[in-house]
Amino acid sequence: MNKKADVTKIRKASGQYGKHIRLIIISAVLFALLAFYVYAGAALGFENWVYARSAAWMSPPLTAVLKGITHLGDSVTVIAFCLLLIAVPKTRRTIALPVSAAVTLSALVNIVLKNLFARERPNILRLISETSYSFPSGHAMVNAALYTMLIIMIFKFIKSRKKRLALSAPCALLAVAIGFSRIYLGVHYAGDILGGWLIGFALSVLVYALWKKSVLHERAFRPRPGR
Repeated sequence: MNKKADVTKIRKASGQYGKHIRLIIISAVLFALLAFYVYAGAALGFENWVYARSAAWMSPPLTAVLKGITHLGDSVTVIAFCLLLIAVPKTRRTIALPVSAAVTLSALVNIVLKNLFARERPNILRLISETSYSFPSGHAMVNAALYTMLIIMIFKFIKSRKKRLALSAPCALLAVAIGFSRIYLGVHYAGDILGGWLIGFALSVLVYALWKKSVLHERAFRPRPGR
């Protein structure tokens, strides 16, 4: 009986791992297609249209709000959040490692990709100052990795559907809002944001798949001595 249960457990784990791989491949293929269109200049018409639509809503109050939202995605904010997860004993043992690993890997890969594509930022009204290359967006990519992993952790550790929705919906909305803020503020094209979301999502799924197969995942669920 135990042997049969073990076989079932292995098959289930293998199926989940295969699903993770498919998600990563799909995201990577979509990113490659997007990168081709961006590099060829074929996406510029769509990107200009998106910016024009967002700029039509431009106003001092909205600009102030979106500046605040974009700062929520800044490196300092994200690093501080990861350090908080590490500092709290309960999250240090469970979610701090995969979340921090996804963020770190995303930030490093973003540097490589930006220098590889070397796309200049939009030559339009910039409401904030940025100096690095444009594609893919670091804010979109790192925060996609962060909030994707948080949503995965929410679904892993929380059983209530209502609580899952209540916690995961703000994560998804915040990732979208940070991405939109970069377009509105004139520091990124829409293609930069889409590319960042795709790779950030893929890297987060990759980190989760590797973490789940590691000894560290087992330790996260192992009861503490004396408890």
